[in-house]
Amino acid sequence: MKKTVFFPGKVKVSFRKGPSGHLRRDPSEEAKRIKDNPSLQDKSTPQREDLVKLNARSVVLNRGGDVSDKQEVLGEYILQFGKYKGKSFKWLLENDVSYALYLSDKVEEEEQAGQFHPEGPCKDSLISFLEYSRSFKEIEDLKQYLSQRPDPVAVLTEDDTTVGFGSRTQDTWRKIWDTRADGYASFIMRQKCVPGSKMYNLQQYLLKQLTKTTPSSPSPSASTARSPVPSTTASDQPVMEEDEELERMMLSLSPTKYLSK
Repeated sequence: MKKTVFFPGKVKVSFRKGPSGHLRRDPSEEAKRIKDNPSLQDKSTPQREDLVKLNARSVVLNRGGDVSDKQEVLGEYILQFGKYKGKSFKWLLENDVSYALYLSDKVEEEEQAGQFHPEGPCKDSLISFLEYSRSFKEIEDLKQYLSQRPDPVAVLTEDDTTVGFGSRTQDTWRKIWDTRADGYASFIMRQKCVPGSKMYNLQQYLLKQLTKTTPSSPSPSASTARSPVPSTTASDQPVMEEDEELERMMLSLSPTKYLSK
């Protein structure tokens, strides 16, 4: 007869759900405070994956959990990137599901772009988190539901396309260009983006508008499309948004490790 092992410290993710039983995608009050207050965000050097795993196993073991349960151990991994750096994987699923979905979408964009670059602690942390989040049926069901929703109504012109990320997510591309004096458009044009991503598409639009205003300049070719735009002053430099920070990280993410898991 097989002996049943009881783990008194075993814990499960407590998803936040709405009245209909669906996962809530809005951030919790604690998550909002962290996102809105940079002083609450962890700026320390990222830890190596082996140390993160060792610490997670220690946490599970000390509370009487099951260290043989990969999902439970991954839940105690600490994020090594982004605005929630320093929080556990489990905490993130309990406090901001939309961010978890966002990370998944960004990796899929990176995979489709065929980027192959060296890896590091931040990328290892991202891959481990995605493995963890995708092990939950609730997350996969939500992703499937969102993928089956009707596509948004097509915009009439390119100018009417909305940014779709960061603090200016609702602004149109035209508005970003018309208000370029604030430095945001210049910042976007200087970045190296994943082809096909929202930031990349906005960047191409802005570069095209820039070309229109300087007809004497040669048209940007594939090799010069991302040439640096004259830098703005420190006071004009916009604060890096979540989307741009992760966009940079994705450029050094190799999908080979993720696909081999």
